[in-house]
Amino acid sequence: MQIVDRSDRVQAALKFAAGASAAGSLSAGLCYLCEQLAAMTASPVASVYVLEAGDELVLRGTFGFTRDALGEVRMKVGQGITGTCVETMSPVTVNDARLTEQFEYFPQLAEERYPAFLAIPLLSATRPRGALVLQREAGPFSESDILLTISATRALTALIESQNPAGAHVILRGEGNHRGRSLGVATLLSRALPRRDPRKTSPGQLSAAFASEREEIMQLAERARATAAASCRELEEICTTLTDVRLEERAQEHVARYVPPSIALERIAAEVARALAQHGPAARRAVDIEAFLGAIARRLSGIEAQRVRRGELVVSVHLPGLVALRSWPRDDSPGGAVLTALGMPVVWGVRDIFESVSQGDRVALDSESGEVIVNPSAAQAAAWRR
Repeated sequence: MQIVDRSDRVQAALKFAAGASAAGSLSAGLCYLCEQLAAMTASPVASVYVLEAGDELVLRGTFGFTRDALGEVRMKVGQGITGTCVETMSPVTVNDARLTEQFEYFPQLAEERYPAFLAIPLLSATRPRGALVLQREAGPFSESDILLTISATRALTALIESQNPAGAHVILRGEGNHRGRSLGVATLLSRALPRRDPRKTSPGQLSAAFASEREEIMQLAERARATAAASCRELEEICTTLTDVRLEERAQEHVARYVPPSIALERIAAEVARALAQHGPAARRAVDIEAFLGAIARRLSGIEAQRVRRGELVVSVHLPGLVALRSWPRDDSPGGAVLTALGMPVVWGVRDIFESVSQGDRVALDSESGEVIVNPSAAQAAAWRR
């Protein structure tokens, strides 16, 4: 008889087999299992996306990426490599996702560091429940990697089915801007830079997209200046960002080297984030630049810009000023200050909100007390309307 030595991989496998604590949240359990899977498969990144209402895949568990992205990173079934695996209900592997048209770039993940993907659907009988994604610096993933990962999916699916928080009634608290109350449905902003037909855009079309986006935002800024009771420094910073010609010049430099425009915009967003990260308050400008480049990518892809309509409430980690202008906390998001200047209620610093709210949930927001109610009762909703 030989007692097997408990190597790191064996130890991780035993922890995975023991399962996550039943007392924790869904995200806590999935993150714990992702950590063990990453060790078992020698992958720097392991993530779980859960299929929620509206055919939306939501990042609910991860090891290797920041947990701040939990609940924020979202994509539709069929969108990106992960969405393709759920749509086809088959494993998908790629050695360098950056070279595929299906790749969806999320700046907060900086996935260009780990371009090798293995996506496995999470299935309950014949019904998809989400996806497990492993990422490495380089591929390929072997058949043994695929088989090991598939064998682990049942435990993840069982945890999702037992703890999915959809529809839960939750009260959360943060800080408000004292601009009253609001009641509506949650609209969670996506920071993905879309990629569609990336090699069919000319330099002239890229310039036209920059010009059109600048013109639209400047018109909205003029409207905001006329509406705001006082001047707003964040609004002027947005306008300064839009008039910085270096962004377009940098994009054209990439295009001149035969880099597709959509990929060029991804690279510039990453470059700006890295350059501004060490500059304290100036780092918040990266959020607006990212949103500006994302809006241009949407124009090039023929996708409508992100807008918030009457009856919808924005939920975002960082609220870009450009999105705030289109939507018409005082944290490091410039959009909070813009909306405050325009007299609209904002609550910021709400912990764990992305673990508690899904796309389309009813939300009641009180900017006086800083209270946010997810899926309020009929009585609570009636009180908010008074």
